[in-house]
Amino acid sequence: MLERLEQRQHRIGLSGRALAKELEISQTLLSLVLGRKRPPSKRLRSAMRKWLAVPIQIGSDVAPGTVYGRFMAERQSHMSPGTLVFYREKLAPFALWCESNGIDDVRSIRRDQIGSFLSSIRQGRRVDAPKPLSNGALKLHHQTLKTFFNYVGETCSVDLEWINPVKGIKVKQSDAQTLEYSQAEIAKMFELTDGLVDRFHRIRNRAMLTVLLNSGMRASELLGMKVRDVQAEGLVKVTGKGSKDRVVALGKSGLEAIQEYIPSRTSNSPYLWLTELGTRLSYSGLKGIMERLGKADPVFSEGVFAHRFRHTAITRLLRNRVPLRSVQRYAGHSNPQTTLRYAQALDAEEAIEMVNGW
Repeated sequence: MLERLEQRQHRIGLSGRALAKELEISQTLLSLVLGRKRPPSKRLRSAMRKWLAVPIQIGSDVAPGTVYGRFMAERQSHMSPGTLVFYREKLAPFALWCESNGIDDVRSIRRDQIGSFLSSIRQGRRVDAPKPLSNGALKLHHQTLKTFFNYVGETCSVDLEWINPVKGIKVKQSDAQTLEYSQAEIAKMFELTDGLVDRFHRIRNRAMLTVLLNSGMRASELLGMKVRDVQAEGLVKVTGKGSKDRVVALGKSGLEAIQEYIPSRTSNSPYLWLTELGTRLSYSGLKGIMERLGKADPVFSEGVFAHRFRHTAITRLLRNRVPLRSVQRYAGHSNPQTTLRYAQALDAEEAIEMVNGW
């Protein structure tokens, strides 16, 4: 890590004093560490990792890191934290790649350079143990880059003949497949949940599983639910991607499960889903619940994940021949192609079942 730190410092021409300020340590301590006279502390190693992962906003107004910084800053006011994290995870590696390759003008980036970046990111982002990206994951980088360069064309002074360098690059879409839970998996989830010793955990977890299965909402939408959002007729308003509100149905079983759970809450928090201590349930808390379920029985060969409940609910709607446009609006998909991929996977699955029955 020290070698990477020194390489980046020299590449961008950062003085020792400036680097020490970035890492929030004294210049004397930094000199000792870089001179291999003192090993970096755990705190310093953490600061170094963070600094290496954040694009530097230096140079001209059209430097990739500077334009990236403006792009993210303009989205702070109207995008959800989750969406901002998504953009940061997809675009920061590109800005860092530009920095390491000496690209100092975002307008000069060519199509072949975009291809080189996508080839490099496909190999994986981790330095120590890279894991190749799937087609779907690479497609997300591709789509985000296209959005970023649309921003470049709109906000930077470009030549009349300038063309978005991502335009025309094709990235294979991930294979369509249904990811719904089987009836055996669903039955085992509720069996295990009903077997929990602690009553609060038992009725809260059952209510969450039922709501996820019935509504098809995202994990972030579930955790953002407030008590006042639950309507008597079993509807609930959720805030999805892009801070867009929509109404989803809890179903009779979901509403009844919530009504049983609410009296067991130990605080008056406006948020619906709480811990046993009365604090708001976090994403890591929800993830922990899913992970414990996934490890509790071999029927969960692929694990238990909150997002697969969404796949299950959407696929069920399509199985029941709900119109594609209606499913798109209900699921909160901004792009109809997203919903179409569920339908294509389902069509392929049903065709296979038909042929196997001949």
